[in-house]
Amino acid sequence: MASKERGSWLDKYLLSLTIHIVRALPDRAALSFGAFLGRVLRLFSRRRVDRAERRCVAALGMGVTPAREIIRSAYANVGRSAVDFVRMRQLLPRLRELVSIEGKEHLDEALARGRGALVMTGHIGSWELAGARLVAEGYSVACIYTPQRNRGGAGDFVERQRSETAGMEMISSRGFGLRRAFEVLRGHGILIFLQDMDARKEGICVPFMGMPASTATGIVKMHEKFGAPVVPMVAVRNPDRYHHTLRAWGILSDLPDEGGEPFGTNMAKSLRMCNNILGGWIGTYPDQWMWLVDRWEFAERQWRQGKNVADAGS
Repeated sequence: MASKERGSWLDKYLLSLTIHIVRALPDRAALSFGAFLGRVLRLFSRRRVDRAERRCVAALGMGVTPAREIIRSAYANVGRSAVDFVRMRQLLPRLRELVSIEGKEHLDEALARGRGALVMTGHIGSWELAGARLVAEGYSVACIYTPQRNRGGAGDFVERQRSETAGMEMISSRGFGLRRAFEVLRGHGILIFLQDMDARKEGICVPFMGMPASTATGIVKMHEKFGAPVVPMVAVRNPDRYHHTLRAWGILSDLPDEGGEPFGTNMAKSLRMCNNILGGWIGTYPDQWMWLVDRWEFAERQWRQGKNVADAGS
């Protein structure tokens, strides 16, 4: 117990020290420091890096050498994104200048229908700035999240930054969170879903970049129950690594699935539509996706145990 407490104290101390350093640095120096921290994390995550490189080879159909370079760059991007997140309060006055919005008319069209909007995004580029930028634009924004078992430290810091600093409401995917989510939609608000996480036993397995992956069903269920439009949005870091572009890609739920049925009629086919959008983003910006989270882990474990992970909609 004493060792665990020392570890927890050390984690909090290092987190606090890193935050103070990052907030004291000028903008571009802070981003460079973040990229450095991302590369250091990569050096201490050898097994995870090896797995990510194999996934990159399989998902993008490329050789090991370019995949290795993508993963190296992706870890640097994670570091930069972490720095942007930590410095959120400093960035808020300049957020409109730093993050431009394209396709805003699609989001406005969805909200004009009076049922709110379900924004689907992923851990790509500058995902933490996306919600803050929508709040700065005057939208009412809530983020669906899964509560962590271990409270304190980095987890609590992330929630405070998203709620107290960025101005988003945090809604648990469990318990009474569903009721609150409906209230947000009734109030013409936006619910953000990070749709590229491994949903494990709570999801269903459908293809993601050509490989089975347990996929969260919440966004499709919310569309079915409330009729809120689904709008894919992605925030990517521009080539100068300093500015960002938040893009809305039209209303996904207005499109039929591969069988010609309305979105939401067939759960697996609707989730494949979501995964295809996410996979397209990753194919376009492979070095901006958070490959260190193994999207396919649960489905692969099920397969190794001899369990059926075939696409539920096939």
